[in-house]
Amino acid sequence: MFVNTTLQKIALSLFIIMSTVYIMHIGASMIVPIVFATLIAIFLYPLDRRVLKIVKFKSLSILISFIAVLLPISILGFLFYVQLSDIIDSLPAIGKNLQSGLDKILTTVSDKIPIINVNRKSLMNSESVNDITGQIGILGKGFVSTSSLLLAIFLTVIYTFFILYYRRSIKNFIIYQFESKLRPDIKETLTQIKEIVQSYLGGLGIVIIFLSIVNSIGLWIIGIEYPLFWGTLAGLLAVIPYVGTVLGGLLPFLFSLATYEHSWQPVAIIVFYGVIQFLEGNIITPKIVGDKVDINPLFAIMAVIVLSGIWGIPGTILALPLFGIFRIILSQFESTKPLATLMSSSVDEKVGRFKKLADSK
Repeated sequence: MFVNTTLQKIALSLFIIMSTVYIMHIGASMIVPIVFATLIAIFLYPLDRRVLKIVKFKSLSILISFIAVLLPISILGFLFYVQLSDIIDSLPAIGKNLQSGLDKILTTVSDKIPIINVNRKSLMNSESVNDITGQIGILGKGFVSTSSLLLAIFLTVIYTFFILYYRRSIKNFIIYQFESKLRPDIKETLTQIKEIVQSYLGGLGIVIIFLSIVNSIGLWIIGIEYPLFWGTLAGLLAVIPYVGTVLGGLLPFLFSLATYEHSWQPVAIIVFYGVIQFLEGNIITPKIVGDKVDINPLFAIMAVIVLSGIWGIPGTILALPLFGIFRIILSQFESTKPLATLMSSSVDEKVGRFKKLADSK
């Protein structure tokens, strides 16, 4: 009997998980903007409250909050797009110069370190170069083809406005779905979720600005063209945990192979971004963002893999805050507290809690 009951629970859990993943996948175009809007609304809430004390009209206060945040972002986005257009126009020339740039680098490596014995002919075959230049071309087309992106941004803005406008009703609706004795705990849970989102997004914004400035200055010193564009792009890619900084360094490295004046410049980019990756992962992000999300690296990587598989790039961006929220929700129920503890970044310090949780059942 016990075995049958356990199997039924496992089967039901698997069915719920698979159904949820399937719905998230097929409904991505509708769900993702709502998720982004919810997080942005939570982040804008403190600013909207301050503005509302002065303006007294809810709709106007929300619009002012939007403008205060979106205006500087829009200006930077326009400047970013102008430089992006110049780079895209030069993609054909970059593709032609990439092969000679790679050949020069490999020649230098072979001459300086003969023991490596780089086989330039096999690495420099036309198919390999075409693959690289093809990826660059696809990247350019992806940036330029923005119709679906603009639609998603438009929906996100609309959803954010209405979530802020009806925030009190939405909050009360959630709270009053539970029994009276559970409502104080639900309020506390919602408060924790709000603090996580605000701390994570605020800290992440500071990290992006800091990395954009440092990256741009570093690339300018190295002598790479469009340092502001590449530096800002690398800063924005920091929203992708663990691999964002690596991707941010790979793109200017490929660009430098086709445009460099000195053979040391591509190497300098690798060294520079290696240092930045170390500082960002071990010092900058932990100090600024902090441990509010409270997800250990194992589950953080799993979160990125799972959500990127379901939602693509938006999933990688949403992975950490959503799993942080998920961990808080799990911690509110006795049956799921052990899993919430296992997901925690301080799980090694709480090994004894598993025994206490088991004994309390």
